[in-house]
Amino acid sequence: VKSEDLPQAEGQKVAYRRHRLERKGVPAVVPEGGMPGWTEVLEHLHVSTYGDWDAVARWYWGLVREQLVSDAAIREGVQKALAELPSGADRRAQADAIYRHVIRSTRYVGLEFGIHGYKPYKTTEVYERRFGDCKDKASLLKVMLAEIGVKAHLVLVRTRDQGRIEAKPASLSAFNHAIVYVPEFDLYLDGTAEWSGADELPGGDQGASVLIVEDGKGGRFTQIPFSRPQDNRTEIRETVVLSKSGEAQLGHQMELVGSGASSWRASFQAKDDQREKLTKQLGARIPGARVTEHRFVDIDDPLAPVQLSYEAEVPTWSKQASAGAAFRFRVTGRGSDLARRFAPLASRRHDLELSVPTRETRRVEYRLPRGYDFTRVPESRRLENPYGRFELEVERKEGGAVVQTSFELTKHRVPAADYPAFREFLRQVDAAMEQSFEYEVAQ
Repeated sequence: VKSEDLPQAEGQKVAYRRHRLERKGVPAVVPEGGMPGWTEVLEHLHVSTYGDWDAVARWYWGLVREQLVSDAAIREGVQKALAELPSGADRRAQADAIYRHVIRSTRYVGLEFGIHGYKPYKTTEVYERRFGDCKDKASLLKVMLAEIGVKAHLVLVRTRDQGRIEAKPASLSAFNHAIVYVPEFDLYLDGTAEWSGADELPGGDQGASVLIVEDGKGGRFTQIPFSRPQDNRTEIRETVVLSKSGEAQLGHQMELVGSGASSWRASFQAKDDQREKLTKQLGARIPGARVTEHRFVDIDDPLAPVQLSYEAEVPTWSKQASAGAAFRFRVTGRGSDLARRFAPLASRRHDLELSVPTRETRRVEYRLPRGYDFTRVPESRRLENPYGRFELEVERKEGGAVVQTSFELTKHRVPAADYPAFREFLRQVDAAMEQSFEYEVAQ
């Protein structure tokens, strides 16, 4: 860094100094899918005139405080939200209901002209026109929660895809998003996550660098914690009735909570094409499968888990290598492509971001045709890596078998040095899931 005084007239006191940073021969950076944000990869220059985070937070509070106002329409909206709750609902349930009301009744639209790139519109205007950007919706959440006596703070967010920043220097320019924090419940709420539940903070917010603006008392610079695998879980139960010709009747039940639930709610809002979409989704994994009956429970309620059940016809669940040979099918009837999904590159220069920790469990009960028996069953397996766990249990029963699997990603990031081991772990899981059952007429 080179510093030099700016030119001055004779007798004037030096008021400014220019600093120039030079870098020569900087090597190129080859981008990779799933890499951390640029501030975690490249040397970067971050300059600020603020002395600390308290100063940033106090300035921002001074900018927005007069925008945080309530009126009769907002109070009426609060009562409407609470009216959906059962009698005696506690404060957390009331806060969740307010959040649901905001994401349901307002759309995300950004009109960030001039000062409104930083300053929200008045909350009364946002609620009247029923749209706003992230800071507008966060402000409305804060005001409506205050109406039920729940204190919330505005939170300036640098979403995880931008890369985390260091604690110094303190600056307003680092942030590109806004949400709220509710200290009473240690809860972050994103008003733009219009299909996510109150406990389903989007993955882009988790792990992000944030400044919690404490209503004129300064601010707290921190990182949003990541959720746990059990917070982002999928539980599946299936019954497969096999036939003498390779066909099968599939009964499927699923419950999903956490970060993955929002995409299901968004995709299956239109009831008229739910079955077509389910058939397309299932057919991508099991060719020829057709959903015949289905049922979602409260798919339009972001506070409820995604619950789905369906019946399907599968014409080619089992296959024969030749006429008279035994029928064969994979351990869960589907191929496994975890290595391709999560670790497609042969090697990496940069760390791999894995969104959020997740867990999927599946129980499949197979029922054989009368007079048939298994001649081969898959081996149970148990695999573990610092970044994931996998279990496969296969139990033969009279007239069939039960398969139980559990796959868990326990971390949100894999360092580049550990990537080969992580990829090999996924390949071993794929290999375990590619094992086959075989069945034929009992001798």
